[in-house]
Amino acid sequence: MDVCRRWMRGVAALGLVAGLGLAPGGAAMAADPAATLPADDFSADDLLAKAPQVEESRFWYLRLDAGYVFNETPDIGGSLDDAGLIGIGIGGRFSDWLRLDLTADYRTQADYAIDGVAGETSVATLLANAYVDLGTWHQITPYVGAGIGLGYADLDAPGFGSGWGLAWGAMGGVAVELAPNWQLDLGYRYLSLENVDLGGGLPELDQAAHEIRIGLRILLD
Repeated sequence: MDVCRRWMRGVAALGLVAGLGLAPGGAAMAADPAATLPADDFSADDLLAKAPQVEESRFWYLRLDAGYVFNETPDIGGSLDDAGLIGIGIGGRFSDWLRLDLTADYRTQADYAIDGVAGETSVATLLANAYVDLGTWHQITPYVGAGIGLGYADLDAPGFGSGWGLAWGAMGGVAVELAPNWQLDLGYRYLSLENVDLGGGLPELDQAAHEIRIGLRILLD
């Protein structure tokens, strides 16, 4: 019995010593958990400053385009030379993969001849376009797209006229990042003019073209 009492007293004494040794630290932590942590960790401003910064994508962009047009023969016959083109547009980036823009293009005058009658023809188009960006690798972003709108053809030749019709296109290309706000656009577009009413009892004009285009996109902050 004496041995048991001594053993129990020893365990109690050991527990008391351990309690006295740990109690101040434990009491301090219970009373104030933040006491052992840097005060800066609880500053909202510091937490915001340390948070990862996410760069906002630029939404609006302007575009300037130029190119060369390989004209196909109109459905009414004759021969039509190739031409150049210039264009402008404005658009927006709606997600990482979707862009929409509005473009206006002018195709320079090209020589046209049919049945011994010679003249010149020019074309203007207004299109609403949608593009799918296919991802970016080493600052290069391939894309595909399509557009639809209005086309205006002017046949400056005796007995011919000018008028409006349907215009639609399908395109593809790549955008190359030159700087944070500048992109080079290299692309191809198939453009079709359909049911262009030339007036004067002339048959409606259908004509297709293949365009090799180079453009500059200016991203707006």
